[in-house]
Amino acid sequence: MKQLIKIVAVAVMFFALPVTASAQKVGHLNVDSLLKIWPAYQQVVDSLSNYQIQAQKTIQTMQIEYAAKQREIDSTKATSTPLLQALRENQLKQIEDNLYAYVQLAEQEAAAIQTKLVDTLYKQLNGAIEAVAKEKGYKYILDSSKGGQVLYADPADDVFDAVRVKLKIPVPTKPAPKPGTAPAPAPGK
Repeated sequence: MKQLIKIVAVAVMFFALPVTASAQKVGHLNVDSLLKIWPAYQQVVDSLSNYQIQAQKTIQTMQIEYAAKQREIDSTKATSTPLLQALRENQLKQIEDNLYAYVQLAEQEAAAIQTKLVDTLYKQLNGAIEAVAKEKGYKYILDSSKGGQVLYADPADDVFDAVRVKLKIPVPTKPAPKPGTAPAPAPGK
């Protein structure tokens, strides 16, 4: 009986306490849209793309050299001495090894460049989001990009423009209509 009284007393005290849970302010931001208009992000994408294009050109040049050496070996097989044939095959093997090594190093370097550049942008983005959250009293800022976990986001809590301003991203402009195209008709007409 004493046990039951203790349980009831604890329950009464628990429910008698005033509920002081404070609402936590939550904001949201479409990060994908922000990245699309962020010049620094586009520079990162362009830098990586240029690196990959240059690496691919080098790989193609090395592949051409390999194919040429293979043709030389095939065309001189009947007339070459075994020693000369072995020398050419060693050269071919060296070209192949160089090509493989270059591909491996280029992939590693591209990954390192990407990590460095993306980390720099990520720090800038997080810093801007954190500053906006503190200024506006948000406890959390969620990513409301398509495919994210945010099912509903009140437009009043969208911090897109505030973060855009912190990152010094210019206001996006609408692209001009292409010459010779008619503007879209006004709604309802």
